[in-house]
Amino acid sequence: MLNKGVLLLLCCLILGCVNQTDKKNGITINENTEWTRSWIVNTNDTKLPKVLIVGDSHVERYYGIVASNLESYASCSKFTTSKSLGDPIFIEQLELVLKQYTFDVISFNNGLHGEDYPIEAYSKYVPIAYNLLNKNAKKSVIWVNSTAIRDKNNLNEFAPRNKQIIERNKYLTNFTKENNIPLIDFYSNTAHNLNYYTNDGVHFNNEGVKIEATLITQEIAKKLNLNLE
Repeated sequence: MLNKGVLLLLCCLILGCVNQTDKKNGITINENTEWTRSWIVNTNDTKLPKVLIVGDSHVERYYGIVASNLESYASCSKFTTSKSLGDPIFIEQLELVLKQYTFDVISFNNGLHGEDYPIEAYSKYVPIAYNLLNKNAKKSVIWVNSTAIRDKNNLNEFAPRNKQIIERNKYLTNFTKENNIPLIDFYSNTAHNLNYYTNDGVHFNNEGVKIEATLITQEIAKKLNLNLE
């Protein structure tokens, strides 16, 4: 029989292997409230090109405007979630959507959630997500960087976590340039305009949402060779 010391050593070795596996494959760090929504329209219509907009609560707010802008030109769907790059479950969720449907253009906006994922975990999943999107998009993948986070107690100042947003956006800038991926720079277009922010310092009011929707609409129209005027 094994003595207690040997058993303890074996347990430590097993736990060590499990932890290494977790680090290699990625771990899920849940937020207090998790949510996922998909809205796929005109699945059987082959007349209009199909667009998918992927992202978080910002996408939830501007999706309706983009879909309305493109109504006569494209079928615009959405997949939104609180999951972040860095979380392997997010990739699995995205895979499930893309297994069922194909799209001409996919717009991808992920970066505000997942505060607990360091840049190493976040950046690891960027090429994985892109390869998945690129296999599905017939014409183009459009990447969208993240908006700034302001201090909800003093909107004149950026929140401490905004440093993480800048770090992630910097990585995305380099990645998209290296891979010739269109990048919509939400950060530069909105970060310094306080009139776009709600009191939480994260989300946008109607004016800010309209700016986001306009930038997204213009890039999608460009990729689909649409004349919206």
